[in-house]
Parts: sequence; structure tokens; C-alpha cells
Amino acid sequence: MLFTCCNNSSLSITEKQARLPFFSPFHFSGAHTIGKARCTTFSSRLQSSSDSENIDFIASLQQLCSGADNGNTAAHLDLATPATFDNQYFVNLLSGEGLLPSDQTLVNGNDQTRQIVENYVQNPLAFFEDFKHSMLKMGSLGSPSNGQIRRDCRTVN
Repeated sequence: MLFTCCNNSSLSITEKQARLPFFSPFHFSGAHTIGKARCTTFSSRLQSSSDSENIDFIASLQQLCSGADNGNTAAHLDLATPATFDNQYFVNLLSGEGLLPSDQTLVNGNDQTRQIVENYVQNPLAFFEDFKHSMLKMGSLGSPSNGQIRRDCRTVN
């Protein structure tokens, strides 16, 4: 299924997009099993007070990001296995430990996406296969004639 990001905290699916096999930002979100994000990119999670949130996780993020130089402070996207490409990212989501708001929305905002997350938790090989196929599909697209592949995703080359 293909999920399009509408803003930092909501995802939607269209019937047409759901028919596009193996090219899904949803599958790519699993790449968040490796890497870091600066406090400024998940600051909205720091104020979260929803009953469905992991309060201890939010408190640990608040402590990490409370310093004077929190613009340069970074947290692992996957606290449990930060240097391993695995399905722990999806386990974290079910525990309320998705670092980015758009990640946590995969389980809190949509029953369809939650079911996929649950499947990836129970069947890591399904995630690996879907991720592989999505990457291969994306790699075959190339760059549009008026587009660019950025060296730094925050700035235009």
C-alpha cells in the first residue's frame, strides 16, 4: 500500500495508491530503524499528553532535549537496536516509542497501517522483503528531468 504524508502527523491512503505494489513511503519508514533525529524534528512529541503515549519514553526525550543546545542534540530513531537494520522500529511503534510524529501515527492514526505494523512485528521477513522491493522500485525510477538528488535533504543543491 502507498501512504502519502499530508503533514507531520497524518497519513492517508487512496484506492489508486493502494494498488501500486512495492513503492511505499510506509515501507521506507522502516528505514528509521537506523539513524538519528535532532530534537527540533520531534519537538511536538515532547509536548504530547495523549493517554496512548508512552509517558516514560516522552519523559526521556524531554530530558535529552532540555539542554541549552538542544538544536544539535540528537536521539536514535530506534533506541533498542540503533545500529541494526531490523524490525525493532515497528516494535517500538506498538510500544508508543516512535520518535517522529509521522512514525507514531502509523499505529495511532489508522487501523490499516497498524495492521501492517503488527504484521511486520510478527513477521520480520515480510518487512525485509517489502522494503527490498520498494527500494528496487524506487531505484529504477531515476531522477525527473526537472528534479535533483540532494546531497543534504534540508537544502537545495
